[in-house]
Amino acid sequence: VGGYTIKHKFDPMSQEKPLSGVISAFNQICLMIKGRARPVIAKKLGEEFGVDFSLLMRLLPNVSVLLPEHVRPVINVDAGEAMNARSVCFTLLRFVRVVLVSSPSHPVMLFLDDIQWADSTALDVIHTILSDAKTMGSYMFFVGTYRDNEVQVDH
Repeated sequence: VGGYTIKHKFDPMSQEKPLSGVISAFNQICLMIKGRARPVIAKKLGEEFGVDFSLLMRLLPNVSVLLPEHVRPVINVDAGEAMNARSVCFTLLRFVRVVLVSSPSHPVMLFLDDIQWADSTALDVIHTILSDAKTMGSYMFFVGTYRDNEVQVDH
């Protein structure tokens, strides 16, 4: 009771937009947090990101519900395309650290369906977040599913 479940279902078209599934999944949690731990998390996000908050907003537009006083930036391109994978990974990792550490009574379950369709960059970002020393053993649970009949032997 009280946890968050963020989810995304990959499909064959997911590979055309690298990281879109991962970004979509983490963008969901902002709306979930809004009603519960918003003041604490919003304060810590502000402290963590400071002047880089616009970078987080480009990546996760729903974060604006947590800190409505920040002006939403104008976005002309998809955030996943405009930012390189390393930058996306680092920004998501910082976000996840704040959310998990600030919410011990609200654990997060990340559920990714049909991960056989995820692009390699998305899998690398997920691996980085799940194996981060500051988030390991914290309040995150991962469930990933795949269809073994859709995966090649050498995958």
